Amino acid sequence: MAFGILEDNKLSHVPGTSLLEDQVQDNNGVSAPTNSTAHLKHASGKNSDIILIPQPSDDPNDPLNWSILRRDICFAIFAFGYVMNVGVCGPILAAGTLEVAADLNVTITAVATATGYQLLAIAASGPLISALSRIYGKRPQFLIASMFGVVGTIVCCVARTYNTLLAGRILQGFGGVAYESIVISVIGDLYYLHERGLRLAVFNFCFGAINCFTSVISGPITKSLGWHWVFYIAMIFVALQAILVVLFTTETTYVRDAKYDIDVAGEEIFDDMEKIGGSQYIENKGDVSNAENERIVSKRKTYLQSIKPYHGRVSTENPLRLIVRPFAVLLNPAIVWIVLAMSIPLAWIVNINYCVAQLYGVEPYNLPADKVGFMSAGPLVGGFLASLFFFIANNPMTLWISRKNGYIFEPEFKLPVGSILGTIYLTIGCFGFGTAYRHRQSPVVASVMYGFVCAGSTTMAIASSSYMIDAYRDLSVEIIIAAMSTKNFIFYGFSYFFNNWVASSGPDVVFDVLGAIAIFTSLIITIPLYMYGKRIRSWWHRAHLLKRLKLA
Repeated sequence: MAFGILEDNKLSHVPGTSLLEDQVQDNNGVSAPTNSTAHLKHASGKNSDIILIPQPSDDPNDPLNWSILRRDICFAIFAFGYVMNVGVCGPILAAGTLEVAADLNVTITAVATATGYQLLAIAASGPLISALSRIYGKRPQFLIASMFGVVGTIVCCVARTYNTLLAGRILQGFGGVAYESIVISVIGDLYYLHERGLRLAVFNFCFGAINCFTSVISGPITKSLGWHWVFYIAMIFVALQAILVVLFTTETTYVRDAKYDIDVAGEEIFDDMEKIGGSQYIENKGDVSNAENERIVSKRKTYLQSIKPYHGRVSTENPLRLIVRPFAVLLNPAIVWIVLAMSIPLAWIVNINYCVAQLYGVEPYNLPADKVGFMSAGPLVGGFLASLFFFIANNPMTLWISRKNGYIFEPEFKLPVGSILGTIYLTIGCFGFGTAYRHRQSPVVASVMYGFVCAGSTTMAIASSSYMIDAYRDLSVEIIIAAMSTKNFIFYGFSYFFNNWVASSGPDVVFDVLGAIAIFTSLIITIPLYMYGKRIRSWWHRAHLLKRLKLA
């Protein structure tokens, strides 16, 4: 038993469990070098003892063989795409909800519903994007999404009726679907296990806090220039991102031989570890396909070749089966936890975002749009601090606990810190936000409570996404689709009644309920996952449920 994680007695190697360094411990707990992994590729410099997980192939076009600068630029552009097409476009009207409702002569609920339809477009098209990315690669999906983002924002710029605004918001939804659904899986494409922590922290800061930063900017713009101007200004950056994704990114999906994926492989790979050695493939001793050997001797793609919109099919799987896969993976209880931990706290942030103007833009506060927007400074700071903590501590914590465990890494090591901190933050934030309003506390107090909610949401997003990539990297696209669809369907449903519920029951009752749900998600169901997670990974690998259902 490793720190409370129950061992599995069915497999000699459970997928997700990895030897992180060239060290083992004897029966007396003494560490010593091992030669069993000498044939594997390692990191360089001060990390030279760290085994590269997954193993890169010998093909210069394998993304794992790119320079770290090239990988970071590519990831940064995709993250910028998320910021603009989801993080900004989603809550862009929140601070000016009252102004938009008055200008278009509709209710507050109607304005929230317009955003609900935007999220519905993301949720409904997510499974299709998952299937297309599996078959044709991720690059075409990002390019199409950026184009939809540009067109949708233009429509919102010229909207003078509610229906036109609604149409623009739906188009923006199609523009956000690829960036919300498959960007996290790009981290698994581009980075080794020991490099993922800080990139996940950066992305999850965008995933949570940037949603709140939007209101800080859009509130003053709405008050000074009118709500149309938030779209005019956003258009500049949405178009810039579209240009960057065309000129400076490439396809990140790479189909390498299964022998290289030592993080998701089972005992069938580790029973014959020497097969992973690069020299055997170059000599072509017959255990690798001709296509694999052609990739190894292929030349590095030129710049123009790398930015082609389409790089060929990466899978011949049935599209209908791939569309069903995001739902089928929910047969795994660990994946159910990932989906709930990623989606519910984020849905709560969206709910708060769209009731702040309702609560503080009227009596007794009467805050104008700019000051309503400034209330989102709290979650911006909260999300930043939570992300900064994991940015600094994630990789060192992983290395430290793995060394304490005989240099064996278990994905469940990522859960305790995230769960405990996430529960504390979400409890303080949800219960505190409603209480602050009931006692007519300063909006600053409410902003701080809002910040705790964002910190908890960001913390849970980092913990769950880290666990997902480390334990189920091969299913990361399907899991993100399931989580994204869950979150967006939740808010779409909530958009019809949430504002009315807050008005009738009061924010204290509403956020007490949301806080109780958050505690259940972030803590209560995390404990059994931590204990039984390794056995669940073993069972999932042995059961082959997707194959039995003819979905793999």
